[in-house]
Amino acid sequence: MSLERLPDNSRVWFFGSDRLLNDEEKSSLFIELQEFVSSWKAHGAELAASFEILHDCILIVAVDESVTPPTGCSIDKVFKLLEKQASNWFNRLLIWRAFCNTAKIYTVDELQLALRTGEVDRDTIIINSTVRSLTEVRKSLYISINDSWVSSKLVE
Repeated sequence: MSLERLPDNSRVWFFGSDRLLNDEEKSSLFIELQEFVSSWKAHGAELAASFEILHDCILIVAVDESVTPPTGCSIDKVFKLLEKQASNWFNRLLIWRAFCNTAKIYTVDELQLALRTGEVDRDTIIINSTVRSLTEVRKSLYISINDSWVSSKLVE
């Protein structure tokens, strides 16, 4: 099942890698996730779930909670799968700037420097790491720095 087939109100988990994945890593992760979501269950009931890997470093996992809601234990399984990867998928303070089919990854300090040097400005589009539903993914996955959580952390 692809993300396109899931309803807007599906719950999502956003994961951003601390580095770009190479083709072999993306392929391996794709296969692992395909197997995972096809057999993902909550208390024995199958979950209507899917995922998408974007820009070589972003993973979105979605579940249609109206079919079967995930449980804490079932959600933990996604985190355990990602813990085994070579990348760190759990640094919530990174900022991902999408361009073409890849991305550039910044810390807050690096983004501050990029702002000072003119590499980016407050209208530069970044990936919204705070999305929680497919509606948000579909409408606001790409937002300006000004509209993001990091805006208040940046000094002009």
